[in-house]
Amino acid sequence: MTKIPFKAVAVDMDGTFMNDDLTYDHERFDKVLTRLRKHGVHFIVSSGRPLSRLKRDFAEFLDRIDIVAENGAILVQDNNIISSHYLTPKTGRELINFVQTHYPQAYICVSGKEGSYYLNSYPTAFKKLMNFYYPDNIGLNSFDEIPTNERVIKLTLNVDAKLANELENKFNHEHTERIHCTTSGFDDIDVVPYGVNKAQAIKYFLRYFKLDPSQLIAFGDGLNDKEMLELAGYSYAMANGNPEIIKLAKYTAPSNNDSGVLQVLEHYLDEAEKN
Repeated sequence: MTKIPFKAVAVDMDGTFMNDDLTYDHERFDKVLTRLRKHGVHFIVSSGRPLSRLKRDFAEFLDRIDIVAENGAILVQDNNIISSHYLTPKTGRELINFVQTHYPQAYICVSGKEGSYYLNSYPTAFKKLMNFYYPDNIGLNSFDEIPTNERVIKLTLNVDAKLANELENKFNHEHTERIHCTTSGFDDIDVVPYGVNKAQAIKYFLRYFKLDPSQLIAFGDGLNDKEMLELAGYSYAMANGNPEIIKLAKYTAPSNNDSGVLQVLEHYLDEAEKN
């Protein structure tokens, strides 16, 4: 049996592992995961999705995968949270007020330690999308109704992604507790605590597994995958990915709708198992 050149796999979800209809081939993934584990390869789901959504997405695989949720703010191993990063309650409230004041056109979903929150006044399409991604969501008449002890993990903003750098710089200029803005598409911005990203989270797992980044294969399609792909020894951008990400990655995988991640992994496995 030929040796596979990587010992850990990290995959983004939307636009990468998931088809555009927000599903994936569970049976095919089960077979690939079983084969990877026989080669001693770890599988890490690395997503901007909240943990509650990812637990539903991978319900039958939770004892066989590791999870990076909320773009690196939550780490899960053996179905237990092993690391988490939150804004302080004060900064969380100030951040929400800042966005509402300076970017009133933005629709906000607040991802917290105890639940997720959006305003009842928001458009039905936005609320429907948040209902999928944040199964534990609570509709509010005002964000002032968020419990005072709630800890904010992330804000998801439905707004022009070109505003990400401006928002980050403006807020950080006025506050000592800083934030980081990233995006996976044209009409969304994720706001997380400063220093939080997928690469930092994956480094934690690599240290635990006693692996080097050169032993990591990573797949992504959006700008929030940038640091993760830069970290990996084997970096794959999806054919449907952001042009900047395709340019940055070392390789290109078939599109998400063609199960590109599974195709690439099956190719490596088939080559390793030829003999």
